[in-house]
Amino acid sequence: VAITIIVLIFLFGAFGTVGAGERGILLQFGAVQDKVFGEGLYFKIPFIQSVVSIDVKIQKDEVSSTASSKDLQVVTSRIALNYHLDPESVNRIWQEVGRNYNIRIIAPAIQEAVKATTAKFTAEELITKREEVKEEIKVNLSERLLENNIIVDEFNIIDFDFSGAFNDAIEQ
Repeated sequence: VAITIIVLIFLFGAFGTVGAGERGILLQFGAVQDKVFGEGLYFKIPFIQSVVSIDVKIQKDEVSSTASSKDLQVVTSRIALNYHLDPESVNRIWQEVGRNYNIRIIAPAIQEAVKATTAKFTAEELITKREEVKEEIKVNLSERLLENNIIVDEFNIIDFDFSGAFNDAIEQ
């Protein structure tokens, strides 16, 4: 009976499944291996190897960013970013960053890309050339995130908000 129980534990611990839109990262004694499991059934060595699932579906981050325009106006932007992790490189992301990749990599990259691009345009141009501003931020952000195996799917500027003094000056 004891041998049967041990065999059953070994058999049931030898396989598992990776869900749709996920990848399985193979860990051996906690060390990340080169093997990444796709969706479906996988086999591993019980008690020695484990598998961590990580989501590779499109995710959304929405952030506020404050920057200065070329004419030194304070601009607060509301930004939405759709992205996904490179399914073939999730093991490197797990090893180098862990699960907090959006806090450690994405949020600072958004802030820097928005500030760098906003500084190239005047407050008026931010509104009149909105599409150009959006594309420049998207290209900047895509380059930054691709270095960390994160792929930008879509980028949107939801809202620009200028300082109260600037808004009052426009109204007058």
